[in-house]
Amino acid sequence: MATPSKEAPAKSTPWWALTMAAALSVAVLAFAMRSGSSHGQTHEVVAADGAPSTGAIATGEARREGAPMTLAAASETVSIEMYSATWCTACSRAKAWLREQNIQYHEIDVDQRSGAMGQLAVLNPRRTLPTFDVQGQVLVGFEPDALAGAIRGAAR
Repeated sequence: MATPSKEAPAKSTPWWALTMAAALSVAVLAFAMRSGSSHGQTHEVVAADGAPSTGAIATGEARREGAPMTLAAASETVSIEMYSATWCTACSRAKAWLREQNIQYHEIDVDQRSGAMGQLAVLNPRRTLPTFDVQGQVLVGFEPDALAGAIRGAAR
């Protein structure tokens, strides 16, 4: 007669533990990527209403003093990431404005890209859209003047 096995049944890891581990992994990866590529930069959150910032240090190519720089030219020297979704009407307005201004940017669709929501949560814990990362300066919501100011500031 065979004796029943005394091994405990295998327990699966709770979903919340897997979610937390994934979020932590994304946060660590995002921090490591920022630390390696943005020496000397600060990261700040700026409200969509353009509230004064504490002045992030941004890198970019130097330009002649007094020579006006277009937003399109500034965007060529600045890293601009936009977290968006196809269902987001503010994101659609922002993308249309960026196209009109000929601004180069990298779009990250949080519904299509694996891990994008975790990256967004690191930059914007409320995870509202659109969220922009302009050379380390985070802007939440779409406000054309604030976005233009951040791009120009980062290009200096």
